Amino acid sequence: VLTGNWVLLNSDGIVKLDLGIGAAGEVVCDSNGDWIFGYDRNLGQCSVFDAELWGILDGLMLLQKQCYKKVVIQFDNLQVVKAIQDNLLEDSNLVLIKRIQQVLQHESH
Repeated sequence: VLTGNWVLLNSDGIVKLDLGIGAAGEVVCDSNGDWIFGYDRNLGQCSVFDAELWGILDGLMLLQKQCYKKVVIQFDNLQVVKAIQDNLLEDSNLVLIKRIQQVLQHESH
């Protein structure tokens, strides 16, 4: 359970593999686990990796615009975590990863 003014961003990216068409969806809950908002985004053709990155970036941007400062990000792709933390920049993901890193550096928690 989160305490204080924390919010939880639960993000997931999906891709219909036979078509390569992806989407990202997110749910944001408060520190009590109560739903604040959710949304999704159609991405067109992309990889699962890109769909996960878009989900995180979209969620962070929405939370930043609504002035949430303390965010716990939850998702299920360790490869994405490592890419963001270790600056593992693949050509197709370079802009997405750099933008996520910029948002995270701008925020304090």
